[in-house]
Amino acid sequence: ESLAKQSRKPSGWLGKNILQPMFVKGNAHLNQFILELMAVQANEQVLEVGFGPGDLLFHLCRQAPLAQFTGLDFSPLMLQQASLHTQSFIQSGQLTLIEGSSDNMPLDDSFFHQVTCANTLYFWQPPEPHFKEILRVLKPGGRFVMGFRTGEQIDSMQLHPTIFARYTVEEVGSLLELAGFESIQIESRAGFPVDSVCVVAYKPTYKSIAASVRTIR
Repeated sequence: ESLAKQSRKPSGWLGKNILQPMFVKGNAHLNQFILELMAVQANEQVLEVGFGPGDLLFHLCRQAPLAQFTGLDFSPLMLQQASLHTQSFIQSGQLTLIEGSSDNMPLDDSFFHQVTCANTLYFWQPPEPHFKEILRVLKPGGRFVMGFRTGEQIDSMQLHPTIFARYTVEEVGSLLELAGFESIQIESRAGFPVDSVCVVAYKPTYKSIAASVRTIR
């Protein structure tokens, strides 16, 4: 149970020396899948929620040197470790790291072209406030790319039954739809330690919202 709690919010020696290497190795295939799905363009503003050791942010910054990136994490240890890992991008002004919670983000409305996160869903109990915040900070038409493990995969990895919440792909899609996202798609790819699963969803544009209102009337 203590290791599972560390997965949610790493701290101390255990978080630095045990959890951090596990995150880097265990998330490598999922992060690569996210990287390809995002295909960040020049001048985009991009946010990663729950950046952990900062490995995905490192590769995003390297892949898209003309984009601007922000990372948000509520673990002081992960903020420290990711700052070391991505120091060159921080110094150049391409990347900003912030300590904060994803259900109350200290970020402006409608600011980001893309938001991403990997293996954070299970710890958002309940997930609705986090999805609402992500929707809030996205620009109209902005994209949310979330990598996660399904409930069946989490069961196969024998992860803690209460700290790691379980969801089917259908449940994830329904949660995002209820939060206000549209054009929701689930993508999967073979990977390690299990197949990588990502959901891609969009914040409605003002035009699509207006059309929806006319339809209701």
